[in-house]
Order: sequence, then C-alpha cells, then structure tokens
Amino acid sequence: MTLPRSFQDWVHWLELGSGARLIRRTAFAVGLAILSFWICYKQFHGPRTETTLRQAVVGRQLTDGHGFTTLVNDPQTAAFVAARNGRWNTQPFPELHQAPLYPALIGAVFQLVPESIRNYFFQTAPTPPDGFIPDYILLGLNVVLFWIAAAQTYFLSRALFDRRVGVVSAVALLLSAPYWDSVVAVNGTALATVIVLGLIQAVIRVEAASSRGILPLAGLLITGLFCGGLFLTDYAAGLSVLVLLGYVWVRFPGERFRAILVLVLGFLVVISPWCTFLLAHTGNPVGFAWQEIAMKVDGTAADPAVVRATLSVAGPGLDLAKLGNKALTAIQSAITQNMWAGGGLWFTGLFVAGLFYRFREERVNALRALIVALFVVLILGNALFDSGEGERLPTTYAAPLLVIFGAGFAAVLISSSEKLDTHALWAFSALLALQALPLAKALLEPRKLHFQYPPYYPTLFISMREEMWARSGGTTRGWMADVPAGAAWYSGQRVWTMPAELRDFYAIGAEQPMVALVLTPKTLDKPFLSELAHHSPNESDRVGDWSQIFKSLVTGKPVPGFPLALRQNLADNFCVLIDPQAVPNRRR
Repeated sequence: MTLPRSFQDWVHWLELGSGARLIRRTAFAVGLAILSFWICYKQFHGPRTETTLRQAVVGRQLTDGHGFTTLVNDPQTAAFVAARNGRWNTQPFPELHQAPLYPALIGAVFQLVPESIRNYFFQTAPTPPDGFIPDYILLGLNVVLFWIAAAQTYFLSRALFDRRVGVVSAVALLLSAPYWDSVVAVNGTALATVIVLGLIQAVIRVEAASSRGILPLAGLLITGLFCGGLFLTDYAAGLSVLVLLGYVWVRFPGERFRAILVLVLGFLVVISPWCTFLLAHTGNPVGFAWQEIAMKVDGTAADPAVVRATLSVAGPGLDLAKLGNKALTAIQSAITQNMWAGGGLWFTGLFVAGLFYRFREERVNALRALIVALFVVLILGNALFDSGEGERLPTTYAAPLLVIFGAGFAAVLISSSEKLDTHALWAFSALLALQALPLAKALLEPRKLHFQYPPYYPTLFISMREEMWARSGGTTRGWMADVPAGAAWYSGQRVWTMPAELRDFYAIGAEQPMVALVLTPKTLDKPFLSELAHHSPNESDRVGDWSQIFKSLVTGKPVPGFPLALRQNLADNFCVLIDPQAVPNRRR
C-alpha cells in the first residue's frame, strides 16, 4: 500500500481511497470486540452442563498427554473395562461416549499455553466474582469460532448474492441473541457452524468447477472432509454425507461413481482413525454413543445419565414406539421453537417465505434446495440418534444458512419496491434492529456474579483436591459426586459418577473404597427429598434404594452400614458425606 505524500492526497485517501476502507474495517473490528466483551461480561457464568464439562475434561487430559481418556469414572465404563480386563485399574478410563473433535480442539488450545502457566491456571481457585481461568479460555475459544463463522457467513452471502447481503447476513448473525447464548454456554456449537459453512463453501467451489465442465475431484474430496468433520463434532450430524451423496448423484450423472468414490474417500479419511480407536475398545465405531438411539432425557431407566451411572455394560433395549415418540417430540420442538430461535425470528421467516420465490441464478436455487435437504436430514438425525442431552442443535449451528437466504430474499423484496430501494440502508437497518432487540434486552439486565450458582462451585472442588488426598492418606481411595464432570474439571482428579443404584455404590466400594460423596442442588433440590420426611414404602419404591440415604439427610439419622456417615453441610442444598474413618494424617 502506497501512502499519500501531500495533504490533499491524505484527504482523498481518508475519504475515498483505501484509508476509508481501513477506517471502516478498524471501526467494525473495534465495535465487534466491544460488543463481544460486553455480552460475555453480562452473560457468561461458566460451563452450564455436565455434557460440556465432560468434553472439557477430555480436552484437559489430551493437554496433559493422557490421550482420549477421561477423569469421570462412569459405572457403565467401569463395568465395560472390568469385563475386558477382569477389573478396573487406577488408570483413567478411555472416553467412549463423546464425539472427539471439540475436546481435541480444547486440548490443542490449552497446549498453546506454556505448561507452567497452564498449571497455575488450573490450580488457582477463583475469587468471586471472578471465575475459573480455564473457563475463560473456553469462552475465548468459542468467541473466536463465532467470529470465524460470521466471516464465513459474509463471504458465503457475497458469493451467492452481493456484498450488501453479505454485510447484513454477518451482522444479523452477530446480533442473534440465541446464538450468543450458545457461545457463552461454551458448548462447541460455533465449531459445528464453522464446519457446516465450510461444507457449503466447498459445495460452491464444486459448483463453480462443474459449470466449466470440470470434474472437481479436489473439491469433492474437501467436501467429504467437511462431512467427516461434522461426524466427529456430532455423530448424528455425520448423516450430512447422505445429502451430499445425493447431490453428487444428481449433479454428475456421467461421473457418478468416480465422484462418489472421491467424496466417500474424504469422509473416511477423517473418521477412520477415531472409529478404529472405538472399534478396538468397544467393537462399535461410535462407542457407547450408539445407545442414544434408545435413550431419552426423562429421568427413567432410559435416561442417558442413568444408563452411564449403572454398573452394567447393557444399554436400554430399543423400543420402536418410544423411538417414534422421541423423534416426533424432537421434530416438533425443532420446527415450532428451535428453528425460529436459532437465527432469529425475522430472518427465519424471510427464509421460509423465500422458499416460494425463484432466484434468477439457478445455482442459488440449487444450493437452497441442497440446504433444505441438509436441514431436514440434520433435524431427523438429531431427533432419532440424540437422546436430548446434546447441546449442539442443528437449528442453531446451521442457522447462518437460514440467515443468508433470509437476507437474500429481503434484498429481493427491498429492490422490488422503488420507495424501499431508495432507502435500502434504512430498511436493512430496521430489519437488523428488530433482530437485535432480544440481545439488547439481555444486555440491559443486571449482571449476575460469575460462578455463584449451583451446582458448580469451583473453589470447593479445587479445595477438595487436597482434602481428599489428606483423607485418603495417599492411597488410591476415591470420591463420588452427582456432578462428576464438574468436580473432575475443577479438581483435576478422577471422580466417580454417583451410581444410579445403591448396590452399585457398594460394588464399586468393594474395589475402591470411597472417601466422600458430594451432593449438590442437582440432587438435593429434587421434589422427592421433601416427601421423604413423610416416608412410606411406595415412596421408597419410587425414588429407588438411595431413598434411605436421602431420608437420613432429612431426619439426621445415620443409615446402618453406610460408610459415609459423617455429614458436612456447605449450604442448605449442598453437602458432603464423608467416611469418618478417613481422617486426615495431620489430625492423627
């Protein structure tokens, strides 16, 4: 870039030349950084669910050089390891439930931090209202992924329509309150979005090459790679390869088998290492994740949390009636609620209305048909093959595609009216203002203190690391929690999942005696606890054989034979049950 030499050249450079573009881009970048910081400052309160924290724990293990293992000891995994090896050992269990890409990315990001600094981050307890430093790193990762997705949205919109639609689409995504909610939940939704948008960008390149009569083998290979990336992000999203196979079959009638072979090759190159790992450990290419077909989050025996907490390798049986009910419920929620929230009500409405309009360019219409098919398959796949515990919904991570075509149709409507076209800038601004209203409302709410909410108390879990070591006397004794992923993430220790049945607690204790059991509001805020004060046999049957332990929390009477008889109340709905025989060495 050549700098101006005179004052007049400087004025021209700032007003009309590259300087004006530089100033606009700098102002946009600064504004985006301020907006992102303000949203995160007001809305980020740490990871929200065990599902997200399980993936973070695997990322931490990868960073420490322990491979795809986990610090969360699920009874189901323990039963599987015991069936293969005769008994479980003191080594971390392999991760057999989660798709690997997001944990691998977390591990790569933490690997960039020098080891001494990283250890300081993990060992330092947060002082309220500040949070756990690694949680902020997870937030930064998701924000950067969101920025990348917004940039992809701009370039994809510009390639399909024009620069104006690109700007509107990118800004609309950045102002989407539901999408920001997934970003501050640090659940990896933005990673899936980046891969989906990359997939569509690869398809556009395939289209461009094929329009010139060229069989784009490299483009088809890259398309297969992106489909594999979706599979490794969320197993159900791997069904996207079926849509692309159909696209290739229709688009290349004379070279179908060659094109399909290249696409499948790209898909297999990405997924083969991970599927080989799971086949070696479980005999199934997706590990225990296949059981989610028969599972649903409902608190029954088919709940994934209950299945993982059962000391048995047997999963729930597949009931076609229950599967159909689960799928129909998920599809209804996706169509009536999630789809309209993912990208914003207005742009989703414009996308749906635009389905009845035929754009001038056939490639745009063809790509829209592909995206509709992709949406249908992703929603069906999520409805059938996800238990409802997963946080990456296709109606959210693929929402930018709705925004792009919604903005494109809005541009058509505005240009079709002479009055609106004259004031197109104001029309687009009004549309973006409507999009931003939910986000503005959220930002105007008072800020809540970080991490001061149940069931995760980082400072407690970090302090328990040394406490448990002292109480176990340096032996291999363990501890349990009803939020094992949170306890493992913040403490850096192996933590057992609280078994679904009390008999499994005793079975595990026979192999590895337990020092403590942490009960958080996840358990203690359940309605049945208050009912246990008026105990009856029927109520005991309903709440399971842990009911006698829960009743002792209400009555204060210890349960005969239960080893964790010492109770420490940290709050009304947070307590630790401790083995009184596990006395710290310093007190002996």
